[in-house]
Amino acid sequence: MALDLSALRSGFDGYVRAVLDPGLSGEERRTDLKHMRFWYPYYADVVTDVAELRKPRVEKRTLKVINSQSQIDYEPYANDQIVADLKAAQEAILLNLPRVPPDRYIPYKKGSRYLPDEYAAVLVAHLRMHWEYLENPARKK
Repeated sequence: MALDLSALRSGFDGYVRAVLDPGLSGEERRTDLKHMRFWYPYYADVVTDVAELRKPRVEKRTLKVINSQSQIDYEPYANDQIVADLKAAQEAILLNLPRVPPDRYIPYKKGSRYLPDEYAAVLVAHLRMHWEYLENPARKK
């Protein structure tokens, strides 16, 4: 499977459109943005570490702990700042993911690892899960 950066670009754009949709409640927007503010820069850091031949700083906490803590850690951040941080992380991923050899593994969190094309697909799937949830018309009523 070839590294598909176009899918990553469109997945990220789909997420940003969904999370900034004016029809979305402010509370849902904040919760989702704070969640992604942890994860997307984390992905960028891991990919950058692997591309730079450094040992990646891999997350060891449980998803529940990470997701709860992200709501606290990023509460002071304005939505615009979080979106800017997500865009910067996206640029770092797009820059560094192609630099990772296709046979080198990238960790997602402790105990999981993916080849670059698989890692990109996992990121797209995570973005898609969020934008499909945010776009669900049943929730907007």
